[in-house]
Amino acid sequence: MQIRKVITKLFILFITTMGMAQSKTSLKLETQGGYEYNYFRSPEEIRSDGQLLTKEDLISSSTYQDVSAIFRYRYKWGKNRLRFLANPFSRIFYENIDDSYWSLNTTVKYDHKISKSLILLAEARFKRMNREGLGGDQNVLINPLGYTNYGASGGVEFVPFTANEMTIKGFYNFKDFDAFGVRDLQFNEFGIQFSTVQSFTVDRQEHQIGLTAYVKKRKYDTFNASEIDTDGERDWDYVKATLFYELPIGNRFKISPDLMYYKRIDNSTDRSGFNQYGPGVTMVFKSKLTRIRSSFSFITRNYDVIEARNTEELIGEKLKYEYANFGLDITHKIGNGFSISGTVFSRIRNTNYTDIDARSFRNYRNQYAGIGILWEL
Repeated sequence: MQIRKVITKLFILFITTMGMAQSKTSLKLETQGGYEYNYFRSPEEIRSDGQLLTKEDLISSSTYQDVSAIFRYRYKWGKNRLRFLANPFSRIFYENIDDSYWSLNTTVKYDHKISKSLILLAEARFKRMNREGLGGDQNVLINPLGYTNYGASGGVEFVPFTANEMTIKGFYNFKDFDAFGVRDLQFNEFGIQFSTVQSFTVDRQEHQIGLTAYVKKRKYDTFNASEIDTDGERDWDYVKATLFYELPIGNRFKISPDLMYYKRIDNSTDRSGFNQYGPGVTMVFKSKLTRIRSSFSFITRNYDVIEARNTEELIGEKLKYEYANFGLDITHKIGNGFSISGTVFSRIRNTNYTDIDARSFRNYRNQYAGIGILWEL
């Protein structure tokens, strides 16, 4: 009788739990056609073996077709929630079909609500980028573009005081770049991530001010791909912090200025360290039919040791980059789950390193724009 009662109670508990469980599935399918300029981010001229190659020889551009999907699944039971995301993506270049590439990005997130003000967080990540650059004997790209990345993180989200959310996570990533000529590269990284967001009301509208930051260590291993002998190691530390403010303007528009600081410390050769900083702004407009998200940032990177040069000599300055970044994404619903979508991207890098015999550290411009259809199921 006792066994029967226990089984009956367990069965009732199982039925009750399943009855309280909630699941939700969504799928977005999108395709866009457009044009991308300089997708290998080449400089406009290089001198190789005494021959000057101009942008007509170096820069690869093409019309393209993007095909992507975003699948989301959420399962919630009791104080637990499980979320899964899969995002396959492909860009097909019509003029240069061999330069086309695809990627797959997946994440699994789990959270457990311990109390009203404390949530346990866990996440696993996988990304495969299947993309090839130019060969090692070419004149533009001397680094691999394809890679496989595995990652995991865990931490807590809590409410230390009224209208504040704080998150602390530890994370780990392993990134294995595709073998490139006779070279092979991989790295392990681990660190701690922190964020805090404070909300408050002004004229019956919610404002937010926040800080996100992390510190991490990244250790590279460079191999000879044919003999698998260790050929080099790099030990770099990173610190990054971003301060932002979210300002609502009316019920449909938000503007979020931010200020970023980013530092790399080279523990191996004390050569590749830099300081990077700059302002940015994100603007979001959202109505029942239309969503527009635009961003702009101006970023400066100053290297600690590497010196800039022109074609003849060092110029007496440390290497410096200036990035101007712009992005725009638009969707407008046209009915039956369909929307018109558009994307614009621009990155312009200026540098004081102007040596035309160098492949790296140079100026470049990379831009693309596309328009297409988004279908939400």
